[in-house]
Amino acid sequence: METKHDIQKALLVADGGSTKTDWCLAIPHRESQLFRTRGLNPALLELPAIREILQTELLPRLTPHLQDPEAEIHIYYYGAGCLPFVCTKMEQALTGLLPHSTAEVHSDLLGAARALCGHEAGIACILGTGSNSCRYDGRDIVQHVSPLGYILGDEGSGTALGKRLIGDWLKGLLDEELSGKLAENYGWNEADIIRKVYREPEANRFLASFTPFLKAHRTHPAVHRILTDCFKVFFERNIMAYRPGPLAVHFVGSIAAIFREELEETAGIYGIRIGNILREPIGRMVAYHLQKLKNETD
Repeated sequence: METKHDIQKALLVADGGSTKTDWCLAIPHRESQLFRTRGLNPALLELPAIREILQTELLPRLTPHLQDPEAEIHIYYYGAGCLPFVCTKMEQALTGLLPHSTAEVHSDLLGAARALCGHEAGIACILGTGSNSCRYDGRDIVQHVSPLGYILGDEGSGTALGKRLIGDWLKGLLDEELSGKLAENYGWNEADIIRKVYREPEANRFLASFTPFLKAHRTHPAVHRILTDCFKVFFERNIMAYRPGPLAVHFVGSIAAIFREELEETAGIYGIRIGNILREPIGRMVAYHLQKLKNETD
């Protein structure tokens, strides 16, 4: 039988991106509830726009599961664009959402680290459209190599993989078979690609859109070389700076999940031990905070 104590404290954890935000409501002794809303990047959205999304897309789905009006809601939001100078904006929007609620807003990188490493020290990495990494002490980020974005960095990301594939294609470095398949699949010529990369918005997403082709042809020697070369650059320009030693290196993101085999192969060259690899972090984020809540109440 459910008691008031069971729902006195609830957790609402979010993994926020520019295009979508995943939410999980966790109440002790009850099944967790998952929701998805539009993206909430506080670096791109003003406070009224953030509040409008929360009020119209999240709140109507959330309130039916909060049966105790006095329940304390602890909100933990991890998101893209959550740099220190914009965190206050997001905290204001979240604390006004529900009565008896508190909110903490952190970067998506800290969320990834807590999901991947839990309460243990480790190296946490994001490999998706972009890339990022940090050294984590079991609670906070203690060292961070800037990813620098897709023009100067984002090594090992979907954007970097696509850039290498297209560059090799247009420079005639791929064999006739693979070049023919690229031309057949996409139908673009050099002028089309130059326009999309240099003149149209979201060039990073365009370059990352070649991930399905890389996945489909991953056993081709040229594609395998592209994957391992790009992962080598990621390790050399990012992970080696942390001097990981015995620490496991963990990954979250679509690129890490899809190309796990090639990632592990490349890590072996550097004597790096791969730990967890997750496509999505939300479930492990919730587990981190449930364990933290349990430790605080025991």
